[in-house]
Amino acid sequence: MPKEQRPTVAYITAASHSGKSASVVLGFLRCRQLQTLDGQRSPFTHYLYMPFRNNGGNYHSCVDEEELMSTCGRNVKLREALGAMYMRDCFKAEAFGQRDSGCCEPVYIDVWNYSRQIESFKRTQALLKNDVSEFMRRSPNGVLLVHVDEHREMCPDPSFRKGALRVLAELANVKVFATYTDIPPLPAQSSSGTCRQAVACLMPDVKTIMEQRLQMPDGLDMGQEAVLLRVATLRVTLGLALQKLLLVGLHVEFSEVETLLKDLNGKLQESAQRIDARLVSCVKICNDIWIRDAASERQGLLDLLCTIEEDDDRVQEQRFPQVVVLQDFLTAPLLVLLRGRDLKDPANMLHRRCQSLFLDVLSRSDTAVVTAGKVLEFAYLWSLGVKSNKYGEVRFGRLMVQFQCQDIEPGSIFEQSGMLNATKVEALKQKVLYYAEGNHPCADLFFKDASGVLYFVDVGGTSNMSKAENKSRKMKAVISRPGLGTVQGIVLLPNVFDCGRIDDDKSMRAVIGVEARQLLGGLVQLLTWLPDD
Repeated sequence: MPKEQRPTVAYITAASHSGKSASVVLGFLRCRQLQTLDGQRSPFTHYLYMPFRNNGGNYHSCVDEEELMSTCGRNVKLREALGAMYMRDCFKAEAFGQRDSGCCEPVYIDVWNYSRQIESFKRTQALLKNDVSEFMRRSPNGVLLVHVDEHREMCPDPSFRKGALRVLAELANVKVFATYTDIPPLPAQSSSGTCRQAVACLMPDVKTIMEQRLQMPDGLDMGQEAVLLRVATLRVTLGLALQKLLLVGLHVEFSEVETLLKDLNGKLQESAQRIDARLVSCVKICNDIWIRDAASERQGLLDLLCTIEEDDDRVQEQRFPQVVVLQDFLTAPLLVLLRGRDLKDPANMLHRRCQSLFLDVLSRSDTAVVTAGKVLEFAYLWSLGVKSNKYGEVRFGRLMVQFQCQDIEPGSIFEQSGMLNATKVEALKQKVLYYAEGNHPCADLFFKDASGVLYFVDVGGTSNMSKAENKSRKMKAVISRPGLGTVQGIVLLPNVFDCGRIDDDKSMRAVIGVEARQLLGGLVQLLTWLPDD
């Protein structure tokens, strides 16, 4: 017999106004349109939106701790049972509401009266099952998607909320989707019983928007490095601007998003300017929308930058507000990572230096900075610097390196001829992660580990196997030159998922695909928008 599937509560947790609710609605409509869900036939037939805050003032009232204490005391089972009763009453109010001339208008509970006797959890669930069957009587084989929005606001007690979510999720023909800036009070999927299941929030499809809504200038030559890098920067800054302006505004005529796209098209068609200058102007327009926000204090931010496993004990022990899901890992939204700080974390000063340098790359337009300051390289500088500072080591695939970064500095160790300058190599300091300035045939980043071994790290955003192989060959040619001492080469290829003919050995490691992406931590979100040249 097939293994019984545990009931789950899917959830999206992200910052306010980041498109959580829009993601659920669009996902439901898309499933209905394609008639599939995760490759299987979609069972969804009904959608019920159940808000507990916002929604233009139309939401169910909360139950406070004082009321809960007077009714249940500290009894966890009673609190869960009461949460189940509350959820049933919320469902009935919305599902059956006020019937008038054949129409049903949803009703939201203003003041919840629970002076009656507390029913057992199972009794309430049986009654709710009948309510759902009545609501779906025209589609008895269908599945109801219940979108529980702002779930934490229903009650400050996690046991109460757990009961409220469980009573719906454990019904065979109901799927619960919770959205808030915090994680539902349920165990991870590895646990028994009803558990939570993380779902990624939608991000703007910048590639499609640029292709269909922006009129790129004639003569755009993506073979020129300066143009290529400015287009990459534009894609990132446009994505950040669109997130700030809300995804839900994309279809609204004369919205702020429409104004942004109109302004960008105006700049792109200014024929009096060079193409690269037009792209720089577009980047500035996008940056002016999102980068002006003041830095904010976020406890646990650097843990989220490094990413936290979804089933990590810390997720239950402390609150991590405003997180997004990347497969089985939790991180913070890009806008939070790019503007936030965590004064209680010892790595905060290094984080702020890397953050400032990365923002400088997105903001400055002179050729030297754009050419040397590729977005992906500085994302790796940031993530590797903070990770190594916090954990004292970095894992490059199968290679574990003992290195604890205390500072970042620019460095130049290659001559104009492409040969290494031995004097400059000798002068490199330990515990410093260097980023390359000027001419460098490889080694966008470099450092010495605790034993003095020199590491070259080259970054490639390409998905083209021929380019990836060439990058690896170039690295191997450099580190095999005589007189260098012990040198270890690392090539990071996050958009390559097949080793192919890449020559990987003890002296040169190619870290590809998932492993290379994990090294980016939360900054891996950038790959959604960066072109895979």
